Amino acid sequence: MRTIGFRVDVAEHIGTGHLQRCLTLAREFRKISISSIFFVREYDKELLSLITISGFIYHVIGYSSLESISEDHSYWLGVSQEQDAQEFIYAVSEQPIDMMIIDHYSLDSVWEDMVKDTVSLPVAVIDDLENRKHTCDLLIDQNYWPNPNSRYDGLVSSHCLRLLGPKYALLRDEFISLREPKMQKSSNKLETVLVNFGGVGNLRVWKSFLPALVKCHKFNFHVITGKLSSEDFHYCENIVKQSKHIFLEEKTDQMSYLMKSSDFALGACGSTVWERFCLGLNSALIDVADNQKDLVSYLHERNLIDYLGSLDNITVNSISKYLTDLSMNSLKYQKRRKEIMQLVDGMGADRVAKNIMLIHSNKYNEKVLGTI
Repeated sequence: MRTIGFRVDVAEHIGTGHLQRCLTLAREFRKISISSIFFVREYDKELLSLITISGFIYHVIGYSSLESISEDHSYWLGVSQEQDAQEFIYAVSEQPIDMMIIDHYSLDSVWEDMVKDTVSLPVAVIDDLENRKHTCDLLIDQNYWPNPNSRYDGLVSSHCLRLLGPKYALLRDEFISLREPKMQKSSNKLETVLVNFGGVGNLRVWKSFLPALVKCHKFNFHVITGKLSSEDFHYCENIVKQSKHIFLEEKTDQMSYLMKSSDFALGACGSTVWERFCLGLNSALIDVADNQKDLVSYLHERNLIDYLGSLDNITVNSISKYLTDLSMNSLKYQKRRKEIMQLVDGMGADRVAKNIMLIHSNKYNEKVLGTI
């Protein structure tokens, strides 16, 4: 195998998590001299720079502009699955690949069948919604669910290999090296809370959280807003400009190290959950989208996180009360830290890459034997 093709998008309405986990896999393949190319629709060229900054190339298969954002993921493409599949097939004819990896809530067996009928390649799908059928050889769902073994029954074939659970969480290499025990902090130093709700910022979140952080002087806060318009970022800066216990920035390339050096986190229930777990960083989460509600509820039920509520019902007062009552050195959090680190060991990308190689090897052998 020489080249992996990723079909994934990044945009304000999609977020950066899908792309980030694909980039993690691409880095894993690069270790064994397998190249990667990302096939994308262009919504926001600035966000696509995340691919080139990571040392990979992308091929724009089409352009999309959405006037309004629907909560129904099937509308996130901005075009039909059929059109997207046709544009992908044309792109692959110019940029040959040996295997496809798809990470997209808007794509399902409709797209996969069209592509597989034209381009005979093994297909791996990264998903976590369990809401549509897939025609794939391998399915990866890194999230933590009850009864995971039956989760995709009826949605994939019996021959599809399923890699399910945080054992397969797609984390960058540095998370493994940063898992050593934390250094003991000086007793007179304020504890630090890392605050981030994703790579794409949401002003609604910050209008609730920043005033609450301003009122709370028992901790230092390191805030990563995510990508915002310059007007929205200045709005956030103005809220905290008199607060010396709050450090605010829009983005960082040091997130793993910030997690390592922080004592607690406030965040959303996205892919960064598994990064925090890997480093034993306790957290209080909100859900900012419907597709996060089930997971955050189950993590809370399992006593693995604190739950602050959904974006629609949190308030400045509810956040302030939580922070006032928070005692992060309690036995509850010490016990939880051990549990979340046991759940995520940081080796997921290696496990997934090896299984993808195995699937490709088996498909290649079947193809060769079929021609004899």
